[in-house]
Amino acid sequence: MTGSASCFVAAQNIILEAMSKLDPERPRREDTPQNASALAPDHRRGAGDDGLGLEFPFDFVPEPGEARPIVAGIHWVRMPLPWSLDHINLYLLEDGERWMLVDTGVRTDETKAHWRAIFDKTLGGRPVSRVLVTHHHPDHLGLAGWLADHFSAPILATRTAYLLARTLILDRRDEPPAEVLEFSHRAGLSAAMVDKQRKGGWGLFARAVHPLPVGYRRMAGGDVLKIGESDWHVIETSGHAPGHASLYEPDRKILLSGDQILPLISSNVSVTPTEPDGNPLDEWLHGLARLRALPADTLVLPSHNAPFYGIITRLDALIGKHVTRLGGVADMCGTPATAIDIFPALFRRRVSGLEFGMATGEALAHLHFLESLGVVRRQMEQGVARFKRIADYDAKALVARLDTITEQERMTAPWAV
Repeated sequence: MTGSASCFVAAQNIILEAMSKLDPERPRREDTPQNASALAPDHRRGAGDDGLGLEFPFDFVPEPGEARPIVAGIHWVRMPLPWSLDHINLYLLEDGERWMLVDTGVRTDETKAHWRAIFDKTLGGRPVSRVLVTHHHPDHLGLAGWLADHFSAPILATRTAYLLARTLILDRRDEPPAEVLEFSHRAGLSAAMVDKQRKGGWGLFARAVHPLPVGYRRMAGGDVLKIGESDWHVIETSGHAPGHASLYEPDRKILLSGDQILPLISSNVSVTPTEPDGNPLDEWLHGLARLRALPADTLVLPSHNAPFYGIITRLDALIGKHVTRLGGVADMCGTPATAIDIFPALFRRRVSGLEFGMATGEALAHLHFLESLGVVRRQMEQGVARFKRIADYDAKALVARLDTITEQERMTAPWAV
């Protein structure tokens, strides 16, 4: 795979959750055909107040091919991505006389060259003990197999993340499955868009991901990983990606957050053809509420942007944004509305090109969440799903529910005992 990865249609970008990253902010609807790269996560800027109230303690950003120490035993690596979000943060953790790698970058010759530079400059001849991947998206898992082969090291992942990645690698076809085309039609895409999708091919995940070994080492939420002298607690969440793992070290109050919490952009949360009736926004908000139980002075090491302090401020902003937008979506369903119809309630700028598939998935996530609350009801008309408001949306009740989750986590988390 090269930086000019072949283009793909919007709905494939929906199903390959591995490619879905961050949501566009309130664009206007554009009913034109879209091609979307099946390999591009396409992170976009978040709300206008993103980053307010946060502290970024480091006045540098690592150059590709270098690892910069940030706290004892942890080095920050930044690798380029060939997409609109042009980087991913990776981390090297000292593991006794070895190193543990957290995430790997996407499968490109450029990223491999940068890794070889790190082998020479930073690892100092010390072997790698484990390759940990936070979730199955190619910018995180793309070179896990290559690094595992190079160091004869096991891959550490949640079961869902690993098996989903192996499944996607094998799913290569000449054209999208019929159920995917039906998904797009049901969401409100025009016949011209669905036809573009039909002609776009299917199954490019493998181009961004090095072949994975048959076996791996499973981690799960609640596990404690001994890395060097530190105990890291696995916090497993979903919504952005099934089986997403964050790692928390309570003694030093450090969170390796993956994509669950980012300081300047907001993770894409989409319904996909893989789980067409799913409710990923409920899962994601639940995960945010759990993380809000962490100490306010936690140092967050995210997969994009830069390390920061201010976790509670950021989580409150992310939760508040979605709570508010749900109200706007409910209002737009006074008249039966498709996922495409409610774009103005969610996005600040025009949806087009690479963004359309992810925006559609995000819109469906909000509609399915409101449906689960009994606020809207789905009705089918000629194979298209429209959602009609049937009850009031109670934002205060939702906030109270999330607050309860936070309090339960404070009382039951292992580090709180």
